[in-house]
Amino acid sequence: MKKYHLTNNIAGFVIFAFATFIYWRCMEPTLSFWDCGEFIAAAFKMEVGHQPGAPLFLMIGKLFSLLAGNQLGKVAYWVNFVSVVSSAATIMFLFWSINAIALKLIKKPIEQISTLNMLTVIASGTVGALAYTFSDTFWFSAVEAEVYAISTLCTAIVFWAILKWENQLNDRWLLFISFIIGLSIGMHLLSLLVIPTISLVYYFRKSSKTTLWGTIKAFLIGCTLLGLVQFGVIQYVVLSAAKTDLLFVNTLGMGFGTGALFFLIVLIGALVYGIYYSIQKKRYHLNLGLLCLSLVLFGFSSYFMIIIRANSKTNINLSNPDTPLSLYDYLGRTQYEDKPLLYGQFYNSNPVSLKETGTNYRKENDRYEVSGKSFKYVYDKNTLFPRMFSSKPAHIKFYQNWMGLGADETPSFGQNLSFFNTYQLGFMYWRYFLWNFVGRQNDEQGQGAIHQGNWLTGIKSIDALRLGNQDQLPLSITTNKGHNIFYGLPLVLGILGLIYLYRKDKKLISVLGTLFFCTGIAIILYINQDPLQVRERDYAYVGSFYAFAIFIGLGVMALKSYLNKITNEKTSIYVAATICLLGVPTLMAIQGWDDHDRTAKTTALDMAKNYLNSCEPNAILFTNADNDTYPLWYAQEVEGIRTDVRVVNLQFLSTAAYIDQMKKQQYQSAPLPITLAKEKYKEGVRDYLSYIDYGLTDSVELGDLLAVLTSDNKEDKIQMNDGSFENFLPTKNLKLSINPAEVISTQTLPASQKNNIAEKIEWKYNKNHVFKGDLAMFDIIVNNHWKRPIYFATSVSEDTYLGLDKYLYQEGFAYRLLPLQPNTDSHFDKNNQTSNELAYKHYQNFELDGFKNAKYLDPESRRVLQGTWALANILSTNLIQADQFQMAKKVLDKSLKKLPLKNSSISDTLNKVSLVQNLYAIGYRSTANEVAHATQQYISQEFEYILSLNPSQQQTFMDDIRRGIYVLQAIGAISNNYKDKKTENTIQQKLKEFEAKFALSLGS
Repeated sequence: MKKYHLTNNIAGFVIFAFATFIYWRCMEPTLSFWDCGEFIAAAFKMEVGHQPGAPLFLMIGKLFSLLAGNQLGKVAYWVNFVSVVSSAATIMFLFWSINAIALKLIKKPIEQISTLNMLTVIASGTVGALAYTFSDTFWFSAVEAEVYAISTLCTAIVFWAILKWENQLNDRWLLFISFIIGLSIGMHLLSLLVIPTISLVYYFRKSSKTTLWGTIKAFLIGCTLLGLVQFGVIQYVVLSAAKTDLLFVNTLGMGFGTGALFFLIVLIGALVYGIYYSIQKKRYHLNLGLLCLSLVLFGFSSYFMIIIRANSKTNINLSNPDTPLSLYDYLGRTQYEDKPLLYGQFYNSNPVSLKETGTNYRKENDRYEVSGKSFKYVYDKNTLFPRMFSSKPAHIKFYQNWMGLGADETPSFGQNLSFFNTYQLGFMYWRYFLWNFVGRQNDEQGQGAIHQGNWLTGIKSIDALRLGNQDQLPLSITTNKGHNIFYGLPLVLGILGLIYLYRKDKKLISVLGTLFFCTGIAIILYINQDPLQVRERDYAYVGSFYAFAIFIGLGVMALKSYLNKITNEKTSIYVAATICLLGVPTLMAIQGWDDHDRTAKTTALDMAKNYLNSCEPNAILFTNADNDTYPLWYAQEVEGIRTDVRVVNLQFLSTAAYIDQMKKQQYQSAPLPITLAKEKYKEGVRDYLSYIDYGLTDSVELGDLLAVLTSDNKEDKIQMNDGSFENFLPTKNLKLSINPAEVISTQTLPASQKNNIAEKIEWKYNKNHVFKGDLAMFDIIVNNHWKRPIYFATSVSEDTYLGLDKYLYQEGFAYRLLPLQPNTDSHFDKNNQTSNELAYKHYQNFELDGFKNAKYLDPESRRVLQGTWALANILSTNLIQADQFQMAKKVLDKSLKKLPLKNSSISDTLNKVSLVQNLYAIGYRSTANEVAHATQQYISQEFEYILSLNPSQQQTFMDDIRRGIYVLQAIGAISNNYKDKKTENTIQQKLKEFEAKFALSLGS
């Protein structure tokens, strides 16, 4: 017994050390894209991130950040290391959990297990744990500052602990589980999904005779306990505290938080009394239940950090949860769209009425004021289990294309279920599952096309059934580092383990099956995902991949049992362990290494610096959320880069608290010129104003319009159906008069351009509503008087620019608003408009080394790369047209030196047209020739792949075919213009060849 425990413990720590080394070796040295920048910044300064928050993760991140000392550039490194250690610990607990299950299957007392039995157990744990170590999804989260790694650790600890309880029957393990679940709430809710599994383990261990109905009841009890924690603890405890606070503040006249504090004292008192009573009356199960609840609440108490820091008004303070009522909304994720779950509308249902669902409050002086009511639409057509519900035009088109529905066709219930099965389950879960255990086509985000983000076995005959001809795969697939081929071996081994476990212990199969279901498919059922997500969502299901890794580990035992029939036990374990170790985790490591190695990858930080350095001093930069904002927050909050630039996130600008933040000094950035009084934009006031055409033909001065939009006079409002009066937008034709002296005195434009300054800026507003954030933007534009440069990020949605396109000039990664005479060309495109001198200066200061230094460029980095090439091409084109050839050469020299030329898709070749043109124009003929030939060869190879598919599959590539033909035509014409006959002839020959082939196969 001692020998086994010693070996098991030492092996577990060795596995931990190995996984730590692997993840540390692959770890990103600075921030990553998506939420990582926000998490690192919020952890470093203990700020309030997006709903529902992760306070304990932020506190742990803060602890690790202290290891950076005075080296601010190392803060991200050490916060990333939280995920490295958490992930490695997850692997260790997985190893021990697999071993505990394998030991049960041997069905011998631990004192009697032989050395070969022990080796079998250790081999099973090693293979299963290492397979999970190198699984695509878990590996991805293990090397960046996200909550999923530490959340999975909590899940692993909880599952390991219930196995320890099952073995020892010591209820202190249940108390430990409760505490870990409580702690995990402050990071992510994944570990809550283990509760039904815990319930089953408890039932099987405590019942002398188990039945199917008993198993079902145990599962349902577990689901009920999950609901009690999810809603009773996380939401209704906070709601009760909030309602008590509302009573104390508004009725009893006490201060904010007094009622919540009173409620907490009463709750703690009730728990203490209940525990005392249970001890006195010897009510063991009551005592155990109350202690478990107390420990869950104690772990949950990390959320005090959120409300405390929100009251400190930190720079990042999303949703401002500074009262118990606003904390309840924060935890309830009220800023996110509510989705129907069991009953609701189709995508083409029409709202027929509004149903009031609650009252909203805002903090105002010394009391809570009603800020409005919350409502829910009632629809004319509804269905059980609605899965095609979103009425966004892009989503409707996707539903119709995916299901083959007509424009006016309402889905049947069967089609609704089919969408759930084929898209929500098949595409948005099983595809991810198979990525991890069968193989992955590439790292392109998939939306259903046969060449983007599919699972792949690497066995051509099998893959051809779904994905077309595999004999002529293009470079966009074969050279993509996300092209990982496992030949389905991890899946096969996992299925063998599943079958072996089913034969050996049906109770355990139901336990692990429940864990797999609750952490995977149950999430699909609950979140009811709409299509066209902004990124792949495989990270949400990492718990179910954890469960399958257990089956992979047990597959070693299965293979050994088969080998026992043809050889001796000693040989069978060595052969089985070797085959499984080499055929699964080793293969997964080799295939996955190149797309998980983030060594020297700094593209997110470089992008943030380049965005900020695209702006002149004291600028105002309007952005959208996620990758347009979070890296910039990190750069400013952590490393103190360009804190004179005020980053204004337009998603958050529609909240009163965020507008309040913008009216305050932040580091070197002065308050924004927002003159609106708080009562003009407080919560529930002017959230959105509708456009009602008043027949005004002339443009209206923006300042005058702003006064009307914020007026409290009834004459400036329109009566609504309910009798109330609301402000409205009477025209979309806007103007802003310009004082040239003001423009020159603020150095917005030099005196030499005085004659080019417009008398007024005129534009057409491009939305049907004015939201609160738009009001704030109008206020800034009117009252800035050109004192501070105003910029818009280049990567935001078109409606973000308010219709000001003709007055926007690229100066890097941002468009600057300038009062110059507008371009009257009917083919005007703001993307081609630059402020040459400043754009050149900013580009020369860009940091681009990350593109060449990174071992792997993920899709987001490649998007930034192509955006950088587009900027370099546009700037060099405009410099050449302005006869500034030396400046154009410097732009192109830097670009060719720092930016990779590799194409990842046909879309990337679009940038090569301008590049070839500019290279020829400045006399770089040999380089132009090389780029032209490389582009032609790339497109030709992609076209050969497309032509190898059947005509119906080729139809799905029509956009790529058109792009490729255009690029070949354009480069051929450019080669002709510059008398490069050899290049022109080669391209023209290929162009004619492919035009003929596509005309034959597509009939056009």
